[in-house]
Amino acid sequence: MLESKWGLRLIAFLLALGIFLQVNNVFEVFGNDQFSQTQQTVITDVPVKAIYDDENLYLSGAPKTVNVKINGPQSIVKKTQSLMDFTVALDLSNSKVGDYKKSFKVTGISDKLKYEVMPHSANVSLSEKIQDTRKVEAEISSSRIAPGYELVGQEVDPSQVTITGGEDEINQIAYVKATLSDSEKLTKSTTSQAEVNVFDASLNKLDVTVKPSKVKVNTKVVPTSKTVDITANEKGKLPSGLKLKSIELSDDKVELFGKRSVLDGIGSLTIDVDLSKITESTTIKQKLSLPKDVTSSEPETIEINIEVTKN
Repeated sequence: MLESKWGLRLIAFLLALGIFLQVNNVFEVFGNDQFSQTQQTVITDVPVKAIYDDENLYLSGAPKTVNVKINGPQSIVKKTQSLMDFTVALDLSNSKVGDYKKSFKVTGISDKLKYEVMPHSANVSLSEKIQDTRKVEAEISSSRIAPGYELVGQEVDPSQVTITGGEDEINQIAYVKATLSDSEKLTKSTTSQAEVNVFDASLNKLDVTVKPSKVKVNTKVVPTSKTVDITANEKGKLPSGLKLKSIELSDDKVELFGKRSVLDGIGSLTIDVDLSKITESTTIKQKLSLPKDVTSSEPETIEINIEVTKN
C-alpha cells in the first residue's frame, strides 16, 4: 500500500516536470542557444605581446592593442570574451635591426572558434637601443589661464627625463613637453600631473619610451595688474575768501587689476577733488573711479588732505 502511494507520487511529479519543461521550451532553449546557435563579436583593445631582443633592440611602430573578431558557438564566444584567456603576439624573436611586416599570432584560443586579428599585420622597425637624457619643458595653453590672471612662473619636477628609442628617433628629438590636459581655468598657483611627450621639429610625436612618463608641473598664477601714477584733478572753485594752499594724496601710485589688454592702455589715473564743497582745511576719503573693464584696485580709496587759507 505504502509503495503504491509513493510510486504514484513519483509518476505525478515526473509528469508535471515534463509538462513544465515543454511549456517553457527549456529543451529548445538549452539545445539551440547553448550548443547550436553561433555568434560573432569583436573583442576590442586586446593587448599585444611583442617578442624581441628588448635588451639590445628598440621596437617602434608596433600597436599596443588590436581588435579580434571571433565567430563560433555562442557559449564559447561568451566565455572567450569574458575571460580573455588568449594571447595576441608579434613574434620578432629571431629578428635583427631592420624593417619588417609581421602578422599577429593568436595562441590559447578555442579551436572551435574562427578568429581574425584587425589589423592582420603591422609594419615595425627594430633598431639599436639608445638612451638619452633631456630637459622637460612645461606646456600650458593660454586658454587655461582665467581672464584677469597671468602665468608668471612654472617649474617641472623632475626637470629631466630618460628617453629610450632607436637611433633615428633619438636624433629627431626637438621638443620634450609636459602638457597639462586638465581644462579647468587657473586662478591660483597649483601643482598638477602632466604626461611627457616627445616630438620632432614638425611636432610629430615620436615612438619612444619616456621615464618617468609623468612629471609634476608647478604653475604660479597671479591676478593681472599694473601700477600707475595717480594725481589730483581740481574741479570747481573754493568759496569766496579761501585760498588753496595744497592738495596731498595718501598714495601717489595705485595698482590696477584686470585684463592685460585693458591695463596696457592705461598710463595714469586722476582723482577728482571738488573744491566748491570745501570750507576749511580737511581730509576726506574718496573711492577711486576705475576705468572700464578694470575690476579692482589697491588701494580702493584715497585719503585727500586739503589745506586752505583765508584771503
